[in-house]
Formats: sequence, structure tokens, C-alpha cells
Amino acid sequence: MSNKEGKLDTLIGKDTVITGNIKAKGSLRIDGTLEGNITVSDTFTAGESARVKGDVRCRDAFIGGRIEGNIYSQGKVEMHAGANLTGDVTCKGLVIQDNVFFEGRCSMKEKEQPKK
Repeated sequence: MSNKEGKLDTLIGKDTVITGNIKAKGSLRIDGTLEGNITVSDTFTAGESARVKGDVRCRDAFIGGRIEGNIYSQGKVEMHAGANLTGDVTCKGLVIQDNVFFEGRCSMKEKEQPKK
């Protein structure tokens, strides 16, 4: 599970525990534990071992771990097998694979209309 460009700007490792909000320019992958809100200008990835308690704001999200909070994505959200999300999702596109637990609501934003 990775973002489509394969570029990773920030990585929070499996044995790392953080309490507090994170703001990152570029992409962010979490494999550890975070209690706080996340704001990422690009792609957010929660690996299989990720445990996040807080809201996530990003361009695109790839979820493989556990998130307790809302996801606000400007683009798409993909929940991969084994993901566990308790919270609402706001996005333009949603992909949910088999063996995903999702308890919440999804609000789909329409694509912006071209200016005439």
C-alpha cells in the first residue's frame, strides 16, 4: 500500500508514539501511534500497524490500520483489507476493499465544474 507517485516525505515508524497535532507539507505515512489531528498537503497513508485517534485532512488517503476520527480528503480515500475506521469520510472518491470495518458516514463532494 503506497501512494501512486511513490514519493514519501515523512515517515512515523511502527514503534513511535506521538501525542499532539501534526502538520506536514508533502506526503506522510504513519506506522506508529498518534493521538492528535493530522493535516497533510499531499497523500496520507496509515500502514497496517497504524493507530490514529484524531481527524485527518489531506489530498488523498490510503488506510490500512486503525483510525478513530474523521477523514477530510480533497480527492480519494482507499480503505485496504484490515483497515478499521470509526468516523465520517468526506471525499470525491471512495474505495473499500473486502475485510474492512467502517462505522460512519460518507459524504461525496462533486468534482469542480469547469469555469465558462
